[in-house]
Amino acid sequence: MISMADDNDVAEFGIGRSISVMEQCFIERCHGTLESPPRLHAGLTDGQIVFTVGGSIMQHVAGFRVYTTFPHDQQMTAVYDSASGHLDGVVEGSLLGAYRTASIGALSIKYMSNSNAESLGIIGSGVQAFHQVMAALNVRNFSAIYSHSRNQNHLHTFADKLRSYAHVPVYEMESAEEVAAISDVIITATRSGSPLFSPEKIRKGTHLVAVGRKSVGNSEIDPAVAELCTVLATDSPAQLEDYDPPHIMAGKKITDLSEIICGKRPGRISPEDVTMFLSVGLSGTEVMLAKAILDRKVKL
Repeated sequence: MISMADDNDVAEFGIGRSISVMEQCFIERCHGTLESPPRLHAGLTDGQIVFTVGGSIMQHVAGFRVYTTFPHDQQMTAVYDSASGHLDGVVEGSLLGAYRTASIGALSIKYMSNSNAESLGIIGSGVQAFHQVMAALNVRNFSAIYSHSRNQNHLHTFADKLRSYAHVPVYEMESAEEVAAISDVIITATRSGSPLFSPEKIRKGTHLVAVGRKSVGNSEIDPAVAELCTVLATDSPAQLEDYDPPHIMAGKKITDLSEIICGKRPGRISPEDVTMFLSVGLSGTEVMLAKAILDRKVKL
């Protein structure tokens, strides 16, 4: 029997469980049992169909997530038993991908930010920005959230939504630079093709989570931020080097987040370090999250 799940099941699973699944994925990656090749692009007349493929050797799980660049993007993630070839189930919807990305961002905060970080800055007001904040609140006891969006109407709506879910004060800031100057952890999750703030605004001890655009000539992050960082990390160095156009940090010394989570590399050296996580997408993680969601639904 093939199990089916959707966004409602993902929401019921919860962001806390999602973070735990992602943490296990990175431990597997560190031990060489998570399969995560770069994503595959199929170009068509009306856009692209993109596949992220992978799974766990140890658990005999394999599968793929597929999404498109079409105007209406309906996504799905298929999970197989790699030992038998049996299709175990399918998760339909985009929330799984949002949870996966937000959970990985939260893991970078858990392992790379200062443990006493109090202020969380969020630049962006979309779906991913919201889930990044919700995931971050699961790994640090932030006492304040500072938010900014270029669209003031979106900012007000976004901040009100955060207030209804987050039990800490949410402040609406007039500029991204104000957010950068006051935050211990900064999350950027925008569609901006130009830097949101100057490197000089970042204070000592800050951890950055860069989720949005990061290609040469089309980036929300100033490449000069790298000069401030003692540790640059990503979820997939291979995917980062596979960017076309190139990633703004291509060729730099980048640490695999899995090595930080496993304790092979430090997430930071001192409390005053500036650190940055470059989210590019680690294939296979969506499949493992889908597997956990389907398994839980079967047991309920």
